[in-house]
Amino acid sequence: MSVIVSSPGKIHLLGEHAVVYGKPALLAAIDKRLYVKVRRLDSYQGIADTGVRIKTSEGEKLIFECVSVFKKAFVIKKFPPLEINVSSNISTGSGLGSSAALSASVIGALMKSVKNIWNPVRINELAFEVEKTAHGNPSGADNTTVVFGGLVWYRREFDFLKSIWSLPLSPYKIPPFFLIDSGRPKESTKEMVESVGLLYKRREGVMESVFSDQELQTKKLLLSFRKDNRSEMIEALKRGERNLEKMGVVGVKAYKIIREIEGYGGAAKICGAGGKKEGSGMILCCLHNKSMLQKIAQKYSASLLPIRLGEEGIRVEQNN
Repeated sequence: MSVIVSSPGKIHLLGEHAVVYGKPALLAAIDKRLYVKVRRLDSYQGIADTGVRIKTSEGEKLIFECVSVFKKAFVIKKFPPLEINVSSNISTGSGLGSSAALSASVIGALMKSVKNIWNPVRINELAFEVEKTAHGNPSGADNTTVVFGGLVWYRREFDFLKSIWSLPLSPYKIPPFFLIDSGRPKESTKEMVESVGLLYKRREGVMESVFSDQELQTKKLLLSFRKDNRSEMIEALKRGERNLEKMGVVGVKAYKIIREIEGYGGAAKICGAGGKKEGSGMILCCLHNKSMLQKIAQKYSASLLPIRLGEEGIRVEQNN
């Protein structure tokens, strides 16, 4: 018996980091997916004490944490012998939600394989618990978006109080977006979240002002999609990127790429936790002139990737 579950990556259109401090974030699931296959084995031969054998290039630590969280949630002392196989077309460490997609897919595949139930709300809750281990103080926005898909308006007041709005795409006119890879950050997501937290402690008044303005820009961005107003969208993204720079999460290479795109009338921003010392992950770009985007990407020896927003969330691909 085997089960395959997949989850999409995600993009923060705006609101990353500020969302940790109770401000809203606008996110979208993207057309890149991660797949987890759970297969029942005939015996425990060659299997660790956890009861699972893992085949992945995604990092076993997070998968073992998924197993631990799942066992605790469902009061399971011992699994039947299982093999967990992971494959993905979501770039890791680039701000595209690879860890959230992995957490949700493993939890979902275990739920379907071991308990034969399917509950996206519960999957989201347990994936959030795993994300806490990976990122320290996550908002819960990433796992929510990969589970429910589409366009998501998310705000966390407390761990026990979250506002989640799945927005129908039809009223919103979202223009074509592209990604430019500024390079994998040297810092982890957890380190970047902690870095913003330390800055907040040192300069609380300044950071509160930055977060408040980010809330305003996030609202303006959503309204620009609703009104199909490109100039307002460009301005909201540009000001949102400036706020991210004030948070100290944009490295030199990403900064240069973004300013070049702005110089040609477009807008660009990092779309994840960011990075300072080396790369800052994927840069979300909007510019009418695609050939110019390609030239800018080539100038910095970076890849250019078209991206589709509002994709389906977690789903069962195979169950037999």
